[in-house]
Amino acid sequence: MRWLAALVFLSFGTACFAQELPQRMTTATLPAEYKPHWVWVDDIAFGHMMDGRAYLVDADSEKFLGTLSTGGFFKKLELPTNVPEIYAAATFYTRMNRGERTDVVTVFDRQTLSPVDEIVIPPKRMTGAPTIAHSALTDNQRFMLIANLTPAQSVSVVDMQERKFAGEIATPGCTLVFPTGPRRFMSFCGDGSLQTINLDKEGGVAGQTRSKPFFDPWQDPVSVKGVRVKDQWLFVSFEGQVHTVDIAGEEPRFLPTWSLLTRRDRKDSWRIGGIQMLAVHEQQGLLFSLMHQGGIDTHKDPGNEVWVYDLATRKRLRRIKLKGAATSIQVTQDDEPLLLAAFIGMPKLTVYDPNTGERLRSISQLGSTITMLQTN
Repeated sequence: MRWLAALVFLSFGTACFAQELPQRMTTATLPAEYKPHWVWVDDIAFGHMMDGRAYLVDADSEKFLGTLSTGGFFKKLELPTNVPEIYAAATFYTRMNRGERTDVVTVFDRQTLSPVDEIVIPPKRMTGAPTIAHSALTDNQRFMLIANLTPAQSVSVVDMQERKFAGEIATPGCTLVFPTGPRRFMSFCGDGSLQTINLDKEGGVAGQTRSKPFFDPWQDPVSVKGVRVKDQWLFVSFEGQVHTVDIAGEEPRFLPTWSLLTRRDRKDSWRIGGIQMLAVHEQQGLLFSLMHQGGIDTHKDPGNEVWVYDLATRKRLRRIKLKGAATSIQVTQDDEPLLLAAFIGMPKLTVYDPNTGERLRSISQLGSTITMLQTN
């Protein structure tokens, strides 16, 4: 009996000892230069919007690399190239979902993903469905611009170099921010025109102009979900007309429009749609458009095809049939690019070959409600 008792003691004693061993916790650090196929997957967290997230994943290896806790009503990240930082505008309340409101720009370290600073801004930032134009960096990457809606329209200017709120610019009748120069941006106005604002060295208004309307918002509205190619912004109307805005000069210049659709496409009711419906490969001069078949005012519907266009010839090169609906698309900017797609109702990133349309892989369990896809 003694040997049996000893055996039982040793068995349980060993198990207890093994359970009491402390686990080794480690902290990973990302490299200073991100790989070209690393992608930020933005999650507005629709069921719990005060806890927005951004997930960094490797679209080649499917490896999950890190998370940013971005705060309430999260829209998108700002990814400067001149400093190892990441910026995100967010809203916080003293009682999480009620109480006193504070809006801030959080500064994250690019390698550790830790918050290192924050800048308090007026509690006015727009909190609608995410677009690329809710916030932006000027081309010199010094000032961060944040669209406000109270419902009065204005823009908060944040000096990221001096880490301070620089001021608020009233933009009555005009909204959102599209960078157009070192210290210049434009906003969409309700009559189909663009307001251009030049900033001085301190972030104040140095001058502003208002263009003539370049589309009729009553006949064929233009989606604000545009995409930039060097010194041009491309915007597509609900009927598939591409409006090219040249921003090389002090004031925008409107180039001739062209259509994504043929007569047969229109007859078959093909339309643009989604949250992030356009992407470009700048080096190859390609435009990618998320398409679906639907009626009037379905510009927010998900797409099941991506159409690829040559921007030089304005001709469609190919149609890619997606393996499932998508509301957002993005393209990496390297010599061997990937086409990325996600649907807001499915926490999954799908990776395609943009040349053949082949689905390469899917990365699952990414948050809850994916909105924007961002690459460096």
